[in-house]
Amino acid sequence: IMLMAGVNALIGGIMGMNQSQMRTIMAYSSIGHIGWMLSLLAIYKPYVSISYFLIYSALITPMFLTMMYFNIYSIKHMNKISSKNLVLHLAVITLLLSLGGLPPLTGFMPKLMTIVMLMESMEPMVFMLVAGSVMNLFFYLNIAINMMFSIYTLKPLKPMKNKIVSSIILAAATLSLGLSPLIMM
Repeated sequence: IMLMAGVNALIGGIMGMNQSQMRTIMAYSSIGHIGWMLSLLAIYKPYVSISYFLIYSALITPMFLTMMYFNIYSIKHMNKISSKNLVLHLAVITLLLSLGGLPPLTGFMPKLMTIVMLMESMEPMVFMLVAGSVMNLFFYLNIAINMMFSIYTLKPLKPMKNKIVSSIILAAATLSLGLSPLIMM
């Protein structure tokens, strides 16, 4: 199981780097995160693995809702968000960085917890997991930087067509924004 966990993390990172379709990127990122969860299962920590899964689900769900609401299929379509709502734009950037595991955001905390647990017995596995995570962070940073530099398309704030859907997406993104890593400690 441990070898499979490391291979999942590396494959998720390597294969996600050359993608331009957002759903494919999210799929390879999920493969990488599955590697982290498998490593916890391999050291007989199922409750920690479940908490990792719940945190990951809380981060990925608003991202998928946003992609579905704005019909985002590729990285260049991520610029649609900036023209609609500045707050949602910043929330999506923060979600992306948290999904990549950038410290001190919430997505980093389960990874840190896993590293601490694995350092006692399996240092080579930690290296494989961190290498895959750094690759994931690279493509999430690439998307976030592209979104930040696309701010020139920002228009004056207008009410969105479907206020209820946008409010739900914004509330879910804010609740799992990634700015509250201390809840893990």
